[in-house]
Amino acid sequence: MTQDSEIEWVHCNECLRQTRHEVIASRVLKEADEVDIGSAEEKEIYPVEWQTTYTMLECRGCGSMTLRRRVVTHDLGGSDNTEYYPPPVSRQIPRWYYDLPGEFQSLMKEVYAALHADSKCLALMGARALVDLFMNVSIGDIGGFQKKLEKLVEDGYLSKKNKEILEPALDAGHAATHRAHIPSTEDVNVVFDIVENLIQALALKKKVDDLKKHTPKRPNATKTST
Repeated sequence: MTQDSEIEWVHCNECLRQTRHEVIASRVLKEADEVDIGSAEEKEIYPVEWQTTYTMLECRGCGSMTLRRRVVTHDLGGSDNTEYYPPPVSRQIPRWYYDLPGEFQSLMKEVYAALHADSKCLALMGARALVDLFMNVSIGDIGGFQKKLEKLVEDGYLSKKNKEILEPALDAGHAATHRAHIPSTEDVNVVFDIVENLIQALALKKKVDDLKKHTPKRPNATKTST
């Protein structure tokens, strides 16, 4: 970084917080067009000009790159629209996701894509679908959610205390699907804390199975003759 480098505070997806970013490059594109306003009988044409600024930013902490696209319109009241690529992420997909079965990985990719796009309702629906998939894999499709939850406790997959925590998470997903419930960011994070904790058991099972395979068998005790 040179002494004259421009520095901005921008969210970093790797550091998961606002960090100092160096402006690596910036390009400005100016465009103009005409817009029809009014009815077909009383149509008026207005010239519109807008400026698009592309800025490449590098995090001074981890070195990851972010592209910012800012479009400013000066006519018809003006507007300022800013987007980041990749979009800002508040929660990364867990590293143990790679140890899950294939069907879980595919669903988790889609669920976290909704989360990263700030589509909270879709993310909650996806979280509920992940729990349903976990239930079907673990205990089979034996009925409704409540019956499945009770079976998870009965078979030792879930403690009674965790069941009490998980039920509100499932209800939040159900409300997003059927009652147009729009959750807060805090609510979504709580749901994902619970769902990740449940599903991680599958990833840990694979790790345990691999550990057993790589651990030498204990030799049989030899009998001593008298």
